[in-house]
Amino acid sequence: METTSASPKKYKKSTRFRQITGVFMKYNVLPNIMKQTHPEEVRKAFEELGPTFIKIGQMLSVRTDILPPSYTEELKKLQDNVKTDDYSEVKQIVETETGQAITELFSSFEEAPIASASMGQIHRAVLQTGELVAVKVQHVGIREEIMLDLSLLERALPLIKYIPESKVIDLKDIFLEIKQSLQKELDSLQEAANGERFFELNDGWDIIRAPKIYLSHSTTKVLIMSFVEGKSIRSFFRDPSKQEEHPKLRKEFGDTLVRNFIKQVFEDGFFHADPHPGNIFVQKVDEDKEETRILKDRQMKKDFGNVDLGFLYREEEPLLPYRLVYLDFGMMGQLSDSMIKKLTAVMDSLYRNNPKATGRAILQICRQIGPMDEELFYEQLGSLLDRNYGVSIGELNLQTLFLQIIAICHENNLQVPQEVTMLVKAVITFEGMIRELDPDISLVEISAPFAQKYFTEKIDWSMELKRAALDMLYSAKAAPQIPSRALDVLDDLAKGKSKVNVELKKQDELLNRIEGMVNRLVIGLILSALIIGSSMLVEFHDGLTGQFVSILGILGYAIAFFAILFLIYDIWRKHRKRK
Repeated sequence: METTSASPKKYKKSTRFRQITGVFMKYNVLPNIMKQTHPEEVRKAFEELGPTFIKIGQMLSVRTDILPPSYTEELKKLQDNVKTDDYSEVKQIVETETGQAITELFSSFEEAPIASASMGQIHRAVLQTGELVAVKVQHVGIREEIMLDLSLLERALPLIKYIPESKVIDLKDIFLEIKQSLQKELDSLQEAANGERFFELNDGWDIIRAPKIYLSHSTTKVLIMSFVEGKSIRSFFRDPSKQEEHPKLRKEFGDTLVRNFIKQVFEDGFFHADPHPGNIFVQKVDEDKEETRILKDRQMKKDFGNVDLGFLYREEEPLLPYRLVYLDFGMMGQLSDSMIKKLTAVMDSLYRNNPKATGRAILQICRQIGPMDEELFYEQLGSLLDRNYGVSIGELNLQTLFLQIIAICHENNLQVPQEVTMLVKAVITFEGMIRELDPDISLVEISAPFAQKYFTEKIDWSMELKRAALDMLYSAKAAPQIPSRALDVLDDLAKGKSKVNVELKKQDELLNRIEGMVNRLVIGLILSALIIGSSMLVEFHDGLTGQFVSILGILGYAIAFFAILFLIYDIWRKHRKRK
C-alpha cells in the first residue's frame, strides 16, 4: 500500500469557512437535507470536504429516525478518501504519546497500515510479550481539523433559521449529538475504557466475543487491542461460497445477537450504542474445539416402584464454529437500575398488549416540562398502540413505533431522558441489522420474556408483600365505615347540601372563546347605538350648527361601516382558519 503524508492543511478560519460554504452552495446541501432530496449531491459534498464531514455522513447513515432510506443508503457509500500517514509520523505519535520507543513496546510493527479511515489508521503489531495486536493511531492534526470544522458549523447554525424548510429537521439538536460523538471518538482512552468494560461483560457469552483492550498501553491518540481476524457480518453473507449454510447461520447469528443485546440492556445496563453491521465481525474458528453452550435446564423424573427419583440436568449443544466480535466502542450507552426497571415495565406492557400500562410506564420514564393533558396523552398513545397491535408481534416495527411514541411525548410536553434516546437510536440501528439478517426474528418477542425474567428476579418480594399487607389492613379498617359514609352522602343529597366539582378540559381555550363572544356582543351594541345616534344627528337642522352636527352623524356612519366590515372580515378569517 502506498503511503503519503496526511498532514492536514493549516487552514485559516476564514479560508476554511469559505471552502465549506462554497461546497455547500455548489451542491445545495442544506436545502437538499431539509427537503430530503438529491442524497447523492450531499454525499459528494461531504466527500469533497474531507474527514469531518465524511464522519458526520457516516453517523447520519444509520439515523433512519430522521432520514429516509434513500438518504441512509446513499450516505453508506461515503468513502474515506484519506491518504495514510507516513510511518515516520505514526512512529512519532506513538512514541510521544506512550513515552516509550516503538521498539521497546513492540517486537514487530508493520509500517504499512492494514486499514485507514477518516479518524485514524490501523497497524498490525506484536507486543514484546508476544500478543498479536491492532494499533489504532489518530491521523496527524485530525483533532485540530475536526474541532475547527465543528466551531465553524456551530457559528453558522443561527443562519439556518432563515431557510424556509428548517422546521422539517432540527439541525441544531442533530449537530449537538454529532459534536458530542466526535469529541468522544477523538479520545481513545475513553474508547479503551469502554472496550475493556464491554470485554469483561460479554466476551465468552455464547459465540459473542470482544477484543482484549491493552488499557495501560493506550493513550488519547493511540488505542491498542488484540488483533481480530474476520469479515464484517454484511461482507460475510455476501460470500457466494457459503450460500447453502447462510439461511441457518442468519437465523443463529440473529437470535444470538438479539439475546446478547437484550442482556446488555436489561442485565448489564451498558450497551453498544452503534451496533451496525460494520462494527460486528465474523470469525471462523477450529471446529475441533470442544466448546458447548447450555440450552436450558430440564427436570427428569423416574418411577422405581415405590420410589420416585427426580433430578435436574442441563441440556447442552456444541457452539457454532463461528464467533461474532463486537468492535468500535466510541459510542456506548449506560442505564441505571431504576431506569432498567422502568424499561422492563414498558417492554412487558407492550408484549401483553396493555396500552394503559404502557402509558403509565412511559410517564414514569419521562419528565414533564410543561402543561399536559393526561387524558389526551393516553388517547393518542392508545390509538397508536391499537394500530400496531393489529399486526403480529413478529411484524411489529419497533423503529416506527418508538419514534411515534417519542413524538407523542414531545407533543405532550414530556421530555425523554438522554440515555433512553440513545437506547432508542441503538435499537433502531440494531433492528435494521437484524431484519437484514433474518426478517422473521422479532426483537420484542425475544426481549419481552427476558424483561419479565429480569423483573421477577430484581423485584423485592418482601417489600411488595409488606405493601400488600398494609393495603389490606387499611382496607379492612375502612370497610366497616362504608355503610355510614354512604348514608351521609345520601342524606346530603336529599338536603341539597352536596357539591359537584366539574373539571373542564381546555378551559383556557373555552374562556377565551366566551370572552370573544362577549366582546363581539358589546361591540355590536356600541355600533347599534352609534348608528342610531348618527341618524339623529343627520336629521338635525339648525343653520351652521346643524350642518356641523350632520357631518358628525355622517362620520359616525363611516366609523360604523368600517367597523362592520372589519367584523365580517375577522369572522371570515377565523372560520377559514378553523377549516
